[in-house]
Amino acid sequence: MRLSASLIATQAEELTNTVGERCILLRQLNIPYIENLAVLGNKYDAVDLTGNHITKLANFPRKSMERLQSLYVADNAIEAVDGKNLSKTLINLKNLDLSGNKIGILSEVSKLNALRKLEVLSLLGNPVSRRQHYRLYVINQIDSLKILDYQKVTQKERAQAKRLALSSAGAALEEDVQEEAKTFVPGAGRTAEEAFSHSFTPEQKQQIREMIEQADDPEEIDVIEASVARGEFPAFASRKRKSFGDGDDAGKKARTE
Repeated sequence: MRLSASLIATQAEELTNTVGERCILLRQLNIPYIENLAVLGNKYDAVDLTGNHITKLANFPRKSMERLQSLYVADNAIEAVDGKNLSKTLINLKNLDLSGNKIGILSEVSKLNALRKLEVLSLLGNPVSRRQHYRLYVINQIDSLKILDYQKVTQKERAQAKRLALSSAGAALEEDVQEEAKTFVPGAGRTAEEAFSHSFTPEQKQQIREMIEQADDPEEIDVIEASVARGEFPAFASRKRKSFGDGDDAGKKARTE
């Protein structure tokens, strides 16, 4: 279900949560991606998007999220992070719950250092949390952290994290992280069927079905399915519809002449 202004107006709930934050709830609504949050204005301390189908932490609006201090996006399917977007939009975020998502590589975690005021972070249940040196790497990458995965970051850990970063093991780890970043393709671990089910609105699903039916050859179908597997609406679709429309207009013009 698309996160539209209409959905926010009709299905979002407002409350004061247990830590005294003014919070808007958008839980378990089958939302595939973040959009249209600008309609919230700058009125909330917290946004709760737990239990949806979001695959990327991105697309937050500028100039309407300055008040936001907590973001709850646990139990989604997030595997990628747009650090540039976060640095320009969630400038006062202190608390980020990413538990139960699908982040699998440390290079995506390192993008969270764009959140300069981040103090509390949970990545429990993400594949990346099982990586060797995970905790020390994250502590070194995000200087502002005070609590990671519900455990206080100690001064001893900060010292260990710095030593690791300066060691040969740390250099090897960083090399691996950079190599992973070069080859990482969001959605590569999902099937087209899984992405189709969770990442698109009913209208988009229908358009994708029509694109496959109207495909000129198997290669075009492969391109469509690859885009769908990444959770992306096929980019050439609008161009193709436009070209069909231009052809219809040309035909109509010819017939009238």
